Amino acid sequence: MVTLCERCKREIHEKETCNYCKRKLGYECIKASQKKSKIIRLVICKDCWTKMPLRSMYKNKLTPETMELKNLTANMQT
Repeated sequence: MVTLCERCKREIHEKETCNYCKRKLGYECIKASQKKSKIIRLVICKDCWTKMPLRSMYKNKLTPETMELKNLTANMQT
């Protein structure tokens, strides 16, 4: 079965999922990746890299889900 990159539509053999837009990508469309912990790996695609809020979340080692939780706990404390 042929798997296609959801960004560039090329055939890929291994896929990664962008943590910010949830698309399945090949290695050509991944802009950067980093390890948040021993288990969790953050991946950002080239499209999400151009959006400054998503890029700053990536650099702070946050995902949209963890950012939501952080905002909820901050609102509960005030």
